[in-house]
This record gives sequence, structure tokens and C-alpha cells, in this order.
Amino acid sequence: MSFSKEKQEYHLTPDGWVQGSFYGDALGGKNEVAVPKNRVITIVCIDDKTSPYSETDYYDLISWESKDKQLIKELQKQWGKRPDWFGYKRI
Repeated sequence: MSFSKEKQEYHLTPDGWVQGSFYGDALGGKNEVAVPKNRVITIVCIDDKTSPYSETDYYDLISWESKDKQLIKELQKQWGKRPDWFGYKRI
């Protein structure tokens, strides 16, 4: 069980990475944002703190991706494989 866990969605579109919905302990628990119709991949960035004394773990996961793998590769080459996110470095 986590002391604090927050999830931020990011969607890769032809215009770049777009911030999506937020779920977690801040902002009253959630801030839902409509999913862009032209997304090719959605990544959920997570920060998880297991106790008030522990370090925060940062990680991400792919929650949805288009069947068009070539378009995903092209847009990731242009905009980066992962979004810029606090605590997280683009790879």
C-alpha cells in the first residue's frame, strides 16, 4: 500500500506530447481531461511514495497504443519517446 501515489497521463499526437488526466492525492484526487482523438500512444507517469520516510519512485507504463507502429516511431523520433515530466528524464 502506498502512502502517496499520483498518476499523470500523457498522449503523443502529431502536435507533440499532450498532458491528459491526473489521478492522485493532489488536486482533490483527480482532474479528468478528454483523450485527444488523434493520439497514437498514451503513457501514464506514476510517482509512488510508500511511506513518509521513503524516496519517491518514478516510473511509467504504456496504457494504450495505436496499431500503426510506424507512425508511433515517427512521432517518437520527432517528439521524444517519453514526455518531459518532473522527476523524469526523457529517453
